[in-house]
Amino acid sequence: MALSDNATLRALLWMVACGVLFAILNMVQKLLTQQLHPPEVVCLRYLVGSALLLPFVIQGGWARYRPKRPSLHAWRGFFHVGGSLIWFSVIPDVSLAEASAIGFTGPIFMMLGASLFLGERMYRARWAAVLVAFAGVVIVLWPGLVQADIAALPTVWMLVSSPLFAASFLLSKVLTRYDRPEAIVFWLGVVICTFSLPFAVFAFEWPLRVAWQWPLPLQWVLLGTCGIVGSTAHYCMTRAYRIADVSAVQSVRFLDLVWASIFGFLMFAHLPTVWALAGGSVICAATLWIARYEARHPQEVKA
Repeated sequence: MALSDNATLRALLWMVACGVLFAILNMVQKLLTQQLHPPEVVCLRYLVGSALLLPFVIQGGWARYRPKRPSLHAWRGFFHVGGSLIWFSVIPDVSLAEASAIGFTGPIFMMLGASLFLGERMYRARWAAVLVAFAGVVIVLWPGLVQADIAALPTVWMLVSSPLFAASFLLSKVLTRYDRPEAIVFWLGVVICTFSLPFAVFAFEWPLRVAWQWPLPLQWVLLGTCGIVGSTAHYCMTRAYRIADVSAVQSVRFLDLVWASIFGFLMFAHLPTVWALAGGSVICAATLWIARYEARHPQEVKA
């Protein structure tokens, strides 16, 4: 079968590319948040990403990039900026492998969100996947929880960001019905840059103080890299969701932990802990199993 004839295979390849790019993106963002005010990194990362897309917007014309559902773009930006502010603030204290392992909960939250807001049915197999994934999360967090370690709090906060990102990605799936992938990516950057600007300028503590500091030339290069890699990653993800169902492309998510472990070791000399690998494997197994189950039992999914 030709590659162009197999929609699911093409979607899976888009998701593999997305996973590699997000691993590179997370590596660079972790480096930047160790040097700059984390919300500033959020704001500038998405500002640069949308700025780099401007030539394509001008060439494509307003008709191609005009948002047909502005309110959905705004809501997506609201959820995504909330997740991003939390994620960027805690990533300096969390290894990339741990972040990737917790990120595996995203598809589970997406499944729950699809049931609550998009009318998809939650049958027994889906509830089983949710419970198994929750057990995986407990495994990842267990060392800090059992010792009541304050260092475990960043990992818990990263878990809080996961349902916010899941809501954003669900809205991205909805937006593919109305807008082109490149338009969705462009407007995400514009909305997040706007919403995150106050947090980037000020440190929200009392007394209120200005936290903004202008990046150095090398940091601008890294921000440009984030803009290019991040926009490309979101484009790949949006293309995958446009081609196939969300559940159909989750089977390659286990590779995200591999990429995160490789880049975390190369850049920060971080080796993934046994708990992160074990918990991430359990979460990913739950995601992979439910994806395969739904592919084999489409009549139950549609019932």
